[in-house]
Amino acid sequence: MEKNYYLELIQSTFSTLLLDAIQYFPENSKKVHYESSGLLFGVESGEQMECDYVFPVGSVEKRTSSSILTNPKVDQALKSSRQLFSTSTFIGTYHSHPYEEYFPDWCCPSNADVLYSLNNKFPYEVIIAMTRNSMEDKPLTIEFYEGEGYEYIHNSKREGNSAPDLKKLGYKTAYLIGEFQKYKFEIRAFQFTGKSLIDIDLESSEAELLSLLQQEEIHLNEIDQKDISRLRKMEYNLRTKQANEKSESNLQYHLSKLKVNS
Repeated sequence: MEKNYYLELIQSTFSTLLLDAIQYFPENSKKVHYESSGLLFGVESGEQMECDYVFPVGSVEKRTSSSILTNPKVDQALKSSRQLFSTSTFIGTYHSHPYEEYFPDWCCPSNADVLYSLNNKFPYEVIIAMTRNSMEDKPLTIEFYEGEGYEYIHNSKREGNSAPDLKKLGYKTAYLIGEFQKYKFEIRAFQFTGKSLIDIDLESSEAELLSLLQQEEIHLNEIDQKDISRLRKMEYNLRTKQANEKSESNLQYHLSKLKVNS
């Protein structure tokens, strides 16, 4: 299968996804199972889909052995958005996978996730897998990884929480892994093909900006209010640096100003 679009989380969408997943992470995952969920909005830009707005709608209503029942707020929010949004269009949904501990493939779609996509036919799905792995708060760390890309095909003979049928795509796809406060997380993006979900590259100019600030030892809580606008410009420069030759020099200019002022 030929490699197609990639999804980029721009502006504050990465942090919104992460904070929403943390908000709904259950205190006792053995007794209570909550999953964050919400809507993704964005615009197509060349070979990529830019997700520029995320709208949380609360926890997934119910997950059974064979299916996922969506929070009724999703339908209402989607109907309302089509009457209000003028700069973005609805492109898909997201939800979290809260677990007691990390394990391989924890961020991959379940059989029920694939069935959900088959029923709703939304173009994109983002999954945030998360576990509480620390007793103390830690600063944000982000790493960009590549792994084998797969197609996820619903198997009607398996339960919803089981793995779907898998087929290798023949190329690698990018995703994010990190830690924040007491949590370890992984974020992946998937595209609906009409009959299955496939891995696609996930990028984030916001995550890249946060990672850059960390490398330069610039702390967000120490940045003066008058310099907040620089962060917006830097995020924009990061997502346009391939198309605009001035973006890199602009990025370095604002970074140097932050260093002087922090």
